[in-house]
Amino acid sequence: MTKRIKERNFSWKTHWDIDYLRENDLYTWFREIEKELESGWVMVSGRRMFMLGGYSYLGLNRDPRINQAAVDAVGRFGTGMSGSRFLAGTTELHSALEKKIAVLHGKEDAMLLTSGYLTNISTIAALVGKNDYILSDRLNHASIVDGAIYSQAKLIRYKHNDPGSLEAALKSVPESSRILVITDSVFSMSGEVVDLPGIVRLCKKYGALLMVDECHSMFVLGKRGGGVLEYFDMDPDDVDIIMSTLSKAIPAGGGYVTASREIIDYLKHESRGFIYSIALSSIMVSVALKALDIFESEREELVGRLHSNTEVFREALLARGVPLGQDSVTSIVPIIVGDAHLAAILARKCQESGLYIHAVFPPVVPPGQAILRASITAEHTKEDLLMASEKIYRIFKEADLLH
Repeated sequence: MTKRIKERNFSWKTHWDIDYLRENDLYTWFREIEKELESGWVMVSGRRMFMLGGYSYLGLNRDPRINQAAVDAVGRFGTGMSGSRFLAGTTELHSALEKKIAVLHGKEDAMLLTSGYLTNISTIAALVGKNDYILSDRLNHASIVDGAIYSQAKLIRYKHNDPGSLEAALKSVPESSRILVITDSVFSMSGEVVDLPGIVRLCKKYGALLMVDECHSMFVLGKRGGGVLEYFDMDPDDVDIIMSTLSKAIPAGGGYVTASREIIDYLKHESRGFIYSIALSSIMVSVALKALDIFESEREELVGRLHSNTEVFREALLARGVPLGQDSVTSIVPIIVGDAHLAAILARKCQESGLYIHAVFPPVVPPGQAILRASITAEHTKEDLLMASEKIYRIFKEADLLH
């Protein structure tokens, strides 16, 4: 830190005491992955580790068909983009992907952006403003909260997954105000599914616009990976705006929002994150198109294997008395610890045993509810998942944390 900054008393303190974690060899983040291997294994610091901390839910990363799509895109368009979508940044691939996404969701149109975070911020900020209201689940993703703040609309955070609390908030809004209700479909730390039917009923009753973040449900939830609407057997028109990502189950990059043609046309001309950002790379667009082709042709096999693997892992841990979050019906498996310091110790022990998994502390989770967060993929083998569950069991037994 320079002398000038010290003299002006600039200082920054993180929520987590990273100095303490580093001094006590408990800092486990930013580990450099040297190579991705087969069946969910990675190479880290010259040793093989079993990946339980990633988001490649369908196990499609490194699929040779998708890799070839990236190579083909480089041959056609090079490695970079020459401008925003308004200028030189729209290729026929972008238009094709937006059409495919809209059809997949049963919507009229879609819009691509360079990240899921930017998608939420830009969409929310364009839809509402100073005299409007945003009603947001208390445990929504940070990008939703940041988008609400950026919009300058009045933000009300209702109790987590509680339609009663949402209705009380809806009643408190002046009748003359516009209302945007926003929720995650699957809450990323707990794996819990939102009570979408209850929220849809209230939005229709009070005339509120509904936006749902499907980053952890689309391509994963439901028997065919159709997301939260398939899970509840609901109509696409029940949700006005759906947002999701192309960087988790789909091994590309970027985010998207899909809705009516009117809403998407408005967003493409008013969303600052879309207008003033470089277009999503044609390489990522090509990769996403190929991955969606594979998903559509193999979805039942991929999603079925994902669900089966998740059940194997969960049941193996539960049978050994390892405490798990009971609300998850997805491939997110929260392993309950409670104390943040202890969670850091257990994460270090897991990594020393060859399991790539991280602790999650407050404020990402509520105080006293630190977890180890495991993510299962369709690429994992049952043998490896049983191996991992045995190692976690032994670590938790040593810590006297078994039920």
